Amino acid sequence: MQTKMAMSVAALALLLTGCSTVTSTTAGNSTKTDHTTSIGSVGAPASSSAATLEDSVVSAIQKVQPAVVEVTVTTANGTALGSGSIITSDGYILTNDHVVQGGTSFQVTTSGGNYTASVKGTDPADDLAILKINANKALPTIAFADSSKALVGQFVIAVGNPLGVGQSASFGIISALNRNVSEAPNGPANIIPNAIQTSAPINPGNSGGALIDLSGNLVGIPTLGALDPEYGNTPASGIGFAIPSNHAQTIANQIINSGKVTNTGRAYLGVDTVSITPQISQSYNLSLDHGAYIQQVIANTPAQAAGLKQGDIIYKVDGTNVNATADLGNYLTTKVPGDQVTIYVNRNGNNVQVKATLATLPAGA
Repeated sequence: MQTKMAMSVAALALLLTGCSTVTSTTAGNSTKTDHTTSIGSVGAPASSSAATLEDSVVSAIQKVQPAVVEVTVTTANGTALGSGSIITSDGYILTNDHVVQGGTSFQVTTSGGNYTASVKGTDPADDLAILKINANKALPTIAFADSSKALVGQFVIAVGNPLGVGQSASFGIISALNRNVSEAPNGPANIIPNAIQTSAPINPGNSGGALIDLSGNLVGIPTLGALDPEYGNTPASGIGFAIPSNHAQTIANQIINSGKVTNTGRAYLGVDTVSITPQISQSYNLSLDHGAYIQQVIANTPAQAAGLKQGDIIYKVDGTNVNATADLGNYLTTKVPGDQVTIYVNRNGNNVQVKATLATLPAGA
């Protein structure tokens, strides 16, 4: 399973952190030293506030550890690893779609043993999936937090299986809210709307795991880690993204109850676009050097009803300029099904505007 590249609105590359392939780990004798966190001079006792914070972190991690699992995926190219969270006592597990994508068989390792898993359903548009295991006993579960109440600066902990080294936890804060994150800077790509940005390190293998608050409740599903393209796509420390728990819970319930997503709740136009750059514009003698070039108008969609055509270049929607395909996707995430938008296109050198009433994004689109 290959690691995918992506871009954020801030032009940082993003790495889908779903699966990591591990050939070996270094083992050897090591000495584990207990220590007490100290604030101030060396040897000074921890302050009461620091001790309370430490206790909260330890308690939250201990609470969720039994419910966070390792997911081993067999693909045509070998074996890959990811993470998941048990959300029902009868064995439904929430993870990322890109963790299970391309898998032919699935194994889940819990605190109580190893189980063969099946895919109950997936939602590629939101990068979510549900696995099912049969343990013949009640399993520990993770509780959902209300992600609408998340705050910038709030402490969070990422728990998962990074790099295949086994379950690990990392600490950070919520750095920003409502980030719209695209998997790629050019061409068709899923956009994860309203993502939670966190400073808690998110590494390959963390995907599908748990971003929790200090009460041990699920705030988000770790999904993306940032890379810095200016430094050879090296990891950009402290920039990761998670799918908000409220949306993940809504999608999970639909898949568990119906085996599929029945209502994405997201607006849909129905075009397949690619970003125009000055180089592309020159090569193909296009009338604009920016915008979203329509490669395909999907049949029976708002785009077709509005009269959009293949070859149109979308350069603005309502009052928002569209310089690249990601701009179009980002704007649509701010709308809901039923909203009407005015789309400005350049068609064979002439500027045209059309109105479209947005539909509901089909599952899997």
